[in-house]
Parts: sequence; structure tokens; C-alpha cells
Amino acid sequence: MHETRRDRLRPESRGRPEAVDGSGWLAALAGAVSFVLILISATMLGNAPSATDSGQKILSYLALHHGRLQVGAVLTALAMSTALVWAAGLFRALRRAEGGTPGLALAAFGGVALAAASTITWALIEGTMATRFNDLGPAGARVIWTMFLLNFGALLVGLLVVIGATAIVCLRAHLFPRWFAVASTALALISAVGACTIGYTAPGIQVVAGIAAILDGVWILMVSIYFWRDPALTAP
Repeated sequence: MHETRRDRLRPESRGRPEAVDGSGWLAALAGAVSFVLILISATMLGNAPSATDSGQKILSYLALHHGRLQVGAVLTALAMSTALVWAAGLFRALRRAEGGTPGLALAAFGGVALAAASTITWALIEGTMATRFNDLGPAGARVIWTMFLLNFGALLVGLLVVIGATAIVCLRAHLFPRWFAVASTALALISAVGACTIGYTAPGIQVVAGIAAILDGVWILMVSIYFWRDPALTAP
């Protein structure tokens, strides 16, 4: 039977025992927890206003939903701690798939770090709006809400690096199925378009950014599933 690059990278194929250290399951669980926390946080936003809505509408929204926004900010911040654990597993998997060369693995981990920092900033803005909405006024509410939405662009910049680097490794080393590598390439391009929301408030680009963020979250969940099914991928 033909031996694939992925088979050769498994510990047992290099003379190691078949048992793994559990890092793959840990990374899988961390990715799933991060996905669930972000999903819950997103539902906390409810029927959120757009960046082009009036300041009074945005201020009214903040006054009505400030409690939910505070909970969402906390959940979002907590999700980033588990995302970094997931990123450590992805780093190991990409490095092993590349034969120990850490170039693209480092790029992917850096992308996660950028996305996590952007998301923490997003949570900070959300928490600030929720706790100090009475001090903002319509004009201030509109400015800070716009900042909140445009921060999506910074998040997508980090994610497109993660997804793009993983796609390249998959195409080279067959770490994951080829269909997943092709889909990841397309998703990286969609994320690049969505990242333009960092400088534009047009409804169209905001929609693309939202779709990209949802698909990127599903992508993280899919990678977590692969780690769970084959924990040897992230073995040292």
C-alpha cells in the first residue's frame, strides 16, 4: 500500500509507540470550546445596528442590551485563551507536516496571535460601550460602534494568514484532505475581501466580513475535528 506523507509523519511510522500524549485531543477540545464561546457571544449582539445607522439608534441599542453586551465581552475574551491552546496544536501539526521546518507554522501561529489580539480589543470596546453608554451621547456612540464593527477587519487579517498558511501546507504535504486545502484557499481569499471592512462602512463589505467570520469559525471547528479524529497529527 502506498504510504502518504501524512502516514510517514505519524509517530508510529517513525519508530515511536502508537500512543500519543493527548495534545491532539486537547487542541481539538480547545478549538471546539473557543467556537462555542464565540458563537454564544455573537448571539448576545441580537439585532445589532449597522455602522451607517444613526447615533441615536445605536445609543438606544446600547442602553437596551448593555447587560448582554457585557456578558458577550467576557465570553469573547475567554474564548481567546482556548484559541491559543488550539493554535499550539496547529503549530505542531504544520511544523511536522513540513518536516520540522517552522516557517509556515510560525506564520499561522502569528496569524492566530494577531486575530486573538484583535478579538480581545473587540471585547474591550464592547465592554466599554456596555458600561459607559450613558457618557457617550449619540455622536460618541456612533463613533465607538463604528470602531467596534471595523475591528472585524483586523480579526480577518489574522485569520486569513492562519487559513492561507494551512492551505499551503495541506497542498504540499497532504496534512488534511485536498478538498479541505482547496476550500481553505478560497476561504482565505474571502477573508481578505472581508478584511477591507477595517476601512469601509459600506453595508456590502460588512456583509462579506460577517460571512467570512462565520466561515472562518466553522473552519476552526473542522480543524479541531481532524485533531480529535487523529491526535497523532499534533504529537511532538
